[in-house]
Amino acid sequence: MTQLIPASEADRPAVTGKVPDDLLRVSDLDPQTLAELLDLAERMKQEPMGWERDLRGGAIGCVFEKPSTRTRVSLATAAHRLGLAAIVLNREELQLGHGETATDTARVLSSYLDAITVRTFDHTTVEQMADAATVPVVNALSNTHHPCQSLADLLALREHFGTLAGMTAAFIGDGTSNTCNSFLAACAASGMHLIVATPPGYETDKDLLGEARELMAQTGGSVSLTTEPIEAVGAAQAVYAEVWVPMDRHHERAERTERLAAYRVDDALLAHAPGEAVAMHCLPAVRGQEITSEVLDGPRSLVWRQAANRLPTAQAVLHTLITTARRRTT
Repeated sequence: MTQLIPASEADRPAVTGKVPDDLLRVSDLDPQTLAELLDLAERMKQEPMGWERDLRGGAIGCVFEKPSTRTRVSLATAAHRLGLAAIVLNREELQLGHGETATDTARVLSSYLDAITVRTFDHTTVEQMADAATVPVVNALSNTHHPCQSLADLLALREHFGTLAGMTAAFIGDGTSNTCNSFLAACAASGMHLIVATPPGYETDKDLLGEARELMAQTGGSVSLTTEPIEAVGAAQAVYAEVWVPMDRHHERAERTERLAAYRVDDALLAHAPGEAVAMHCLPAVRGQEITSEVLDGPRSLVWRQAANRLPTAQAVLHTLITTARRRTT
């Protein structure tokens, strides 16, 4: 039977750390706030109903310039559980697809909505909308950052291992991906150790590495780079695979498939990882390419828990940003 949150708890802010106006990158969240968001998501996963008291009757906009399964459904369901309507807005259905600027769109949408979620290609689109909007903006994926996915990743790891600080994870494949960028920042804020294994030319951005290392000096984490997948997984409790050909890089398919072929996460690679190691993937997966079906569907897969956790983490993010924004304007 679903438990309702007592009124005394529902009225008290669940996140007491520094809540940003918007969530565009994982690094918008300091370590305390990130940990508290995960705590809230865990509570919402166990007790999903009863959080809508302050939000019932509101609405969020879901601006999608890219196809979506997990993001679209998790955001819409999270909004429903919070008493919010979720209005899905495809680019071609908006004037945004016919010449109106992202800035003007955000200004207008702010008049109708309690938050705007944006799934787009160019990260500057999210930044422009956040600068213009008077309600919270959530990056639901851009080419360079995927913060909502990383929150779900961390919650899955914490549920499985009981802690995050001191853990070691290996990211295998394209170190330039939005998933890798956000997971790096998530590891930094959580005090985790990350090893990124990529072929030459696919290394993670130096500025993002510098930001992560600066924070890791405070949280106790670390990040290192290698070109050898076997070396990367040797001490890893989590092995993260990522799609080789992003939606905007189909013209690079042949080159990427060839360059990344040695970075497949399969049983042979996992044999070099500790026995407790789990396999991760943000989905959608190209089975047999960056990860095999045997691993994806096997006993070491954490993938389906990652996907499931997109819902409670989305609920926690929306609740926290919107309730905080309302308190700031009253």
